[in-house]
Amino acid sequence: MHADAAREHDAEPAPERAVDVPSATASIWHGGLLSPLNLAAYATWLPVALVMLASARRDGLDRGELFGLGCLLGFMALFLTRIAMERAPALHDRWCASLLLAQGALALLATWLLRGGMGAILLVLVAVQLFAALPWRRALGWLAVFNLGLVAIWRFGFGLEWARVPLELLPILGFQAFAGLTAHYATAIERTRDELARVNAQLLATRRLLEESARGEERLKLSRELHDVAGHKLTALKLNLARLHRNGDAPVREEVTIAAQLAHELLDDIRAVVGALRRHDGIDLRGALQTLTARIPGPRFCIDVSDDARPGSVAAAETLLRCAQEAITNALRHGHPREIAIVCRRESGGVTLRVLDDGAQAPELTFGNGLTGMRERLQQLGGTLHVAARAPRGVELVARLPAGV
Repeated sequence: MHADAAREHDAEPAPERAVDVPSATASIWHGGLLSPLNLAAYATWLPVALVMLASARRDGLDRGELFGLGCLLGFMALFLTRIAMERAPALHDRWCASLLLAQGALALLATWLLRGGMGAILLVLVAVQLFAALPWRRALGWLAVFNLGLVAIWRFGFGLEWARVPLELLPILGFQAFAGLTAHYATAIERTRDELARVNAQLLATRRLLEESARGEERLKLSRELHDVAGHKLTALKLNLARLHRNGDAPVREEVTIAAQLAHELLDDIRAVVGALRRHDGIDLRGALQTLTARIPGPRFCIDVSDDARPGSVAAAETLLRCAQEAITNALRHGHPREIAIVCRRESGGVTLRVLDDGAQAPELTFGNGLTGMRERLQQLGGTLHVAARAPRGVELVARLPAGV
């Protein structure tokens, strides 16, 4: 009986529906070497390279033109290298700007050495990558430097008259502006979608906590009703049956003995059900953590929550949930881990939450606004927050709440 009652009141709710969004590290170039945007880049580079090479071969290739051909090949090699580095986000973030600046420099060198005006089209590819990867002010600044270099090559390398420079440059600037703005707004849209995904996951996890709190209150109310009402009346019935059984003046019938035995067994069953319900006091964090991590692609999440690790209030459960959320956000933003483990245990009467990742090696730990806010929320409940680097790589966050919270 008590097992059925426990299953009924601990039944899992229907799964939440969430918005399907890309990962937090998504890029407009995602999809690998053969993504549509990358294929368009190859289709742009190839005819430019062929036209510049054909122009140079009319008089035979000299040493400078051979070096220019190497610059064209180096441009595409750096482009492919940057795409390949997207699989290692930490490495990509460190070297992306350098790769883009090197591409711009090689495009200018190829234009100068091969004496081909088509080389300016390569700066359109550079513009797309700059505005997708860097803040727009930095991207605009570097693009201005490259265009000034292009003007210098046209004027002093090719002898182009100053009057013709604006006529040649304005179409190139128009293409660059169109490509750069498209990349900038596409990246901004993806970041907005990522933020909406995080907010959506937070709302779903909070709703899961509220549902679990409501179920906990129902279990508590049911256990009290069974103990105070049914248990009290069954105890009184047992006493009366026992008194009747001991009454020597009345004949003891077999039905009285059976009734007393049934009353005793029923009272034991009710006590067992109340005990089972009491063991589920508090709020189960497992469902909320699963909801929070279900919509985050990229790393693999390992969630291990013991059955007795149940905070006693919604405020305590929400605080631990927000700590896990902040740890996950920091890991994705700074460490780019492949695996994140979330472990929740009851230790020394309190509840301890650990979030461990295998992200950056020897990370620099700084308490920003997020972690500082988490520490303050824990301290208001009498808890503590500890963050430390793991060996050989990654970060461990430990949030503790004392017993009775």
